[in-house]
Amino acid sequence: MAACHPAANSILILAQENDVNDSDQRRHPRLKHRAKIKVIHPNESVLFFANMRDFSESGLFLLCPAENMPQLDDVVEVQTTEFDDAPIRPTKVVRIEPEVGFGVIFL
Repeated sequence: MAACHPAANSILILAQENDVNDSDQRRHPRLKHRAKIKVIHPNESVLFFANMRDFSESGLFLLCPAENMPQLDDVVEVQTTEFDDAPIRPTKVVRIEPEVGFGVIFL
């Protein structure tokens, strides 16, 4: 069996502990995971760091202060700081929780 990256084991454990209930209408289950994420808003020339609350196959939710909150439908790029040379992924803001954070889907 091929060796897995150490983070893969924690992701598998998180998947087993997922608390999504039957009333949640999401396409993919959410996995709770804390990580520091670099957020780049290309149109506004803004870069800031946010904390990931959870993620799924189709997107993630980022905690951030109100002054950094993008607008609904903004396209922002995200990159985890957990790994060297992590890919930069384009995303679209699809949900905003005022004073909490925002949800994005991967494009």
